[in-house]
Amino acid sequence: MTNSGKMNAVICTKFGPPEVLKLMEVDIPTPNADEVLIRNYGTSINTVDYIHRGGKAPKVAFWGMRQILGLFLRLSFGGLRKPKQKIPGCGFTGEIISLGKEVLDWKVGDHVYGYSEKGGASAEYMTVSASVLAKKPENLSFQETAAVPGGSTPALIAFRDLATPKKGDKVLVIGASGGIGTFAVQIAKNVYGAEVTGVCGPSNIEMVKEIGADFVIDYTREDYTKSDIKYEIILDIVSAQNLSKCKNILASDGTYIANNPISSPRSIFHIMTNNKQFKTGPADESAAAMNLICEWIESGKIRPVIDSVYPLSQTVEAHRRYETGHAKGRVVISIE
Repeated sequence: MTNSGKMNAVICTKFGPPEVLKLMEVDIPTPNADEVLIRNYGTSINTVDYIHRGGKAPKVAFWGMRQILGLFLRLSFGGLRKPKQKIPGCGFTGEIISLGKEVLDWKVGDHVYGYSEKGGASAEYMTVSASVLAKKPENLSFQETAAVPGGSTPALIAFRDLATPKKGDKVLVIGASGGIGTFAVQIAKNVYGAEVTGVCGPSNIEMVKEIGADFVIDYTREDYTKSDIKYEIILDIVSAQNLSKCKNILASDGTYIANNPISSPRSIFHIMTNNKQFKTGPADESAAAMNLICEWIESGKIRPVIDSVYPLSQTVEAHRRYETGHAKGRVVISIE
């Protein structure tokens, strides 16, 4: 904190490249009756933060969909020229400083983490609805915990809700070295007992092996879509393929999960026709989901993989690193 009643925060002044993010001194927010005030110690960058800042749909979206979705996203964030949600960052971890009068399940000093869709995590303090709070994993530092929200839950949804692996099932994770993929490999392997194959670039092979993948494919050397192996579940995190291209390696009763369903017209077609082999769904960022992730972390089944850590004052550089698309795990912003 700076002066009394003030804090440092990153403000998104308008839609655009990382340079539109400015570190400023602003008022510490006051919690509503159903909220808590948190001394925030960290956040990490997710696709939604990139979208919030840039005002554009993800690059994986095909051209026509990207233009339409970009306009919709700008309007949903508050306007065509600048976002109404001024402080980016949805994932948070920190210590409760004060409570709204209706908050009964938490106390001052509790260490918490979670995901708040209203943003505000790129700041020293933030207000959060008590309904989204989860207990911080005791075996992680605040910096490590900051890497969990937003990365773990898409993988949770994929394997808990969309296509749950049985023990010994063959699971292919395309994009295994990224922020979501590193969680997906561990959840499929250590929670559900699947045989996991990860797809990544050559520089990430050893890391993907270390987090539990049984096999790793270097996509620069091998076309895995022409393999004779059949997978019960294919999770495509980076939209490298689509269901049609993966038919050869998908079991007859298998499931292809698209993390970014707007990546191709064929994916949209599969959604519209309710193709039983094609699944997609939004991440579950609820307190219940975050508490389940916490249990898996504390039991040693999963852990966050951190690519890099930046201080709040270097948030622009953190966004640049995220935008390269080559981060090994999560890009974290430390506010300790």
